[in-house]
Amino acid sequence: MSDAAPYTGLRYDEMPSLWDGFANLVRPGLGLSAFGANVMNLPPDYETKAHDESESGQEELYVGLAGAGAVVVGEERLALDPERAVRVAPGTSRILASGPEGLRVLIIGGVPGEAYDAPNWSSG
Repeated sequence: MSDAAPYTGLRYDEMPSLWDGFANLVRPGLGLSAFGANVMNLPPDYETKAHDESESGQEELYVGLAGAGAVVVGEERLALDPERAVRVAPGTSRILASGPEGLRVLIIGGVPGEAYDAPNWSSG
C-alpha cells in the first residue's frame, strides 16, 4: 500500500513547471503513477516542433482546456478547444498549434498495455 494521500488537488500554477511556465507537470504535481499528464500553455499563434512517440511507444490524448488551436497531423488540422479532444498514435508525427488567444491543453499519455514509465525530464 502506498503512503500517498488518497486524493490530491492543486491549481496548475501550484504544480512543478518547466520552460518558464510553458508546461505544468500534472503527474508529479498530483502524485500520479499510472499515466503521464502535463498541461502545455501555448502563447497566441504558436506552433511546437513536430514530434512523434515512436521511441517511447506512447499514445497521447490532447484535451483543450482554454483558448483554441489544433493538433496538426500531416496536412490535417484537427481542431482542439474546450469542446474537443484528439488522440494520436505513437508513430504519428504531430504539431500543436495555438490560435490568436493561445491554447491551454492537457496531454495524457501512456504505452498501451504497459505500466507507465515516466521520462526523467517529467519528474519536476
